[in-house]
Amino acid sequence: MKNKNILKFLIFYLIVFIAISMPYSYIQTFLEHVGYDVFERGIILSGAAIVTIVTQFGIGYICDKYKTDKKPFNVTLIILVISALIMYQITHKNFFMHLIFASLVGGLSGAVMSVQDAWTLEVDKSCKENYGTIRAFGAIGWMIGTPIGAFLIEKYGYTALGPVFAALSILSILYTIILEDAQKQETTEQIKLSDLKQLFKSKRYIVVVTIFFFIFIISSANLYTVIDKLLALNATETVVGMRGSIQAFVELPLFFAGAYLLKRFGDRKLLIFGTIMYIFRFIGYAVVQTPELILLVTCMQCVTFPIIMITSKTLVDSATPENLKTSGQTIASSIYSGIPALITPLISGFLIQRTSIDFTLLFYGIIGLIPLGLGLMLNKIK
Repeated sequence: MKNKNILKFLIFYLIVFIAISMPYSYIQTFLEHVGYDVFERGIILSGAAIVTIVTQFGIGYICDKYKTDKKPFNVTLIILVISALIMYQITHKNFFMHLIFASLVGGLSGAVMSVQDAWTLEVDKSCKENYGTIRAFGAIGWMIGTPIGAFLIEKYGYTALGPVFAALSILSILYTIILEDAQKQETTEQIKLSDLKQLFKSKRYIVVVTIFFFIFIISSANLYTVIDKLLALNATETVVGMRGSIQAFVELPLFFAGAYLLKRFGDRKLLIFGTIMYIFRFIGYAVVQTPELILLVTCMQCVTFPIIMITSKTLVDSATPENLKTSGQTIASSIYSGIPALITPLISGFLIQRTSIDFTLLFYGIIGLIPLGLGLMLNKIK
């Protein structure tokens, strides 16, 4: 049964990530295509972060309260589909409409993936231990989906993304019928909002979330500011999509090796190594001056994102009470990924207008010293 669960979730990640990669990867190029400048795009993308924060706080609580991850996942995915269908049909400048629906597409994409991760960690012990391998199939899905998205844009325009995403999402929802739901701790009382205070009474939980908060500021800059540099260097949608595929491809070895690396080195040492690599990666982004070299530096994804993704889940899980496992993951994610997604575009827009893209990228590399220092002290915090 456990091996069957692993296989089922491998396929589940593949389908879902192929689907979500299409509307999510091209939000920024779509907004640039419509005619928004860097600052306007930053405001719209910050709206996506607000949606991420609000929905992930709420959805984790709902999952734990009603002891199901499957139903909230499907409902959130349906709302995401509707939002993407509307957003990509508005191909003229309409700031209010794009603010609403781009925010929903960006924010709900993160919520869907966060619940999917929590669900996987809670199904059974084997899925939890093999999370890295399962998540690797998400990377494969992203690698497949982004070039398909670029092809659709070049052949049929941005309006084609919505219907294709909708079809794949319907397939994902139908597939959940055969998936086992998350296994929640049995209690005589339902989870109350006041129970969430337990999370913030844990010093270790707070420090772990703080570490990943700063790391995900850097990660958000990889999503937004690096693409701004590519666009400034006149890179096409194909190059932007190729960057997404490269990232997904080079992630695979460490995702597959995740279980072994955790046993061999432990999550704290992996966290420290991944953070150091992020610092060097952004120094590289600041130095290079062609789209081709940016793609080369992007290959450092292999020693940054998979390590950070795996350790973010394991470190948060180990710092979370048993009865709040989904809430612990989604609330942590809303803070360490949602808030950086909110402030990073604004910081980038401000710094780029007053300095340069290269200085801004270097700034994000230097920020990595903060989580590095906290990671070195993590063993002393209980």
